[in-house]
Amino acid sequence: MKKILIAALASAILVGCGREAKFKVEGNVAGGAGKSLVLSKADFVGRWIDVDSVRIADDGSFSIACISPASPEIYRLSLDGNYIYLPVDSVETLVLETAAADYGRKFTLSGSPNAMKIADFDMVAQNLNMADSAALDKFKKEVYTRYIQNSQGSIVSYYVLTKFIGDKPLFDPENPVDAKYYAAVATQYEQFNPGDPHGKMVKEASLRAMRKHNTAQGKRRVLQASELKVIDINLPDENGKNVKLSDIVGKGKSVAVIFGMMNAKESPAFNRELAAIHTRLGGKALFYHVSLDADTYAWRDAARNLPWTTVLDVNGTTSTALVDYNVGALPAFFIYNAAGDLVDRADTLADFEKKISAQ
Repeated sequence: MKKILIAALASAILVGCGREAKFKVEGNVAGGAGKSLVLSKADFVGRWIDVDSVRIADDGSFSIACISPASPEIYRLSLDGNYIYLPVDSVETLVLETAAADYGRKFTLSGSPNAMKIADFDMVAQNLNMADSAALDKFKKEVYTRYIQNSQGSIVSYYVLTKFIGDKPLFDPENPVDAKYYAAVATQYEQFNPGDPHGKMVKEASLRAMRKHNTAQGKRRVLQASELKVIDINLPDENGKNVKLSDIVGKGKSVAVIFGMMNAKESPAFNRELAAIHTRLGGKALFYHVSLDADTYAWRDAARNLPWTTVLDVNGTTSTALVDYNVGALPAFFIYNAAGDLVDRADTLADFEKKISAQ
């Protein structure tokens, strides 16, 4: 009975792309007559789930159709343990041309701009020597410029960011340098596709990397009034002029150091609440707002509308300031009293207002 149920479940999965088919993959696999192609979809924990299969015709042609996903997804079409990856955005027809002998190594994929980008990326990436650090760093910069920088949170940026070559990730979130790429993609998703679950996964990976990096630096500090004076920060404001935290701390007013992002989905609402607190304080405290945004131009436009000092740290999750202040999640608030002592920290707006008002 157990075997029957398992078989029935497998059958149900494989026929799950029946009458409501909305996207299609078709084409030709030369020399593949009689072989089976299996279509699988990736989940968010690294597993591949088979959703359909098709037998290649005598002339090498095939066609497979499936229900369009709720949000853009990565699928793969496998043959004899080799894979070709497919980005599916909505209702579309992807066309694959290849040969069974070269499956996964030589192919053309068309039907959507994203499909062509991923095919182009995969054809180049398969020849990358992961042991050559100089070539690897150069390749990652080229990948960022070509596939991530202007992607606006597309499935392509997610795919190249999470790509494994052999058994190693191309962009490793455990690597402080690579963590910046995760932060950039997370910011894009929050700005352009805030409801996409891929963005949530990338953001969580970015925050985990930030916390681990900060802890590994061995610079954890106990933020108590009797132990610390100013931990200085010197970053450019929206006009390109560097503003030192030490120039405004200890000058007779309490100072709030705020770490956050200006272009995240929740940023407009956050800034409105922060502005309300600023108004209620009535000039009693100064704000020094450190932003970790990847998009400098969008940050500058948003920063110009705020009535307090806002500076940009282009190092993102590898920021020295994050390490020095032991920031593990955003937003984060730190409070200096009027005498210039670092006296408190807060993790929520409500807690921040209560503590800054008490100074």
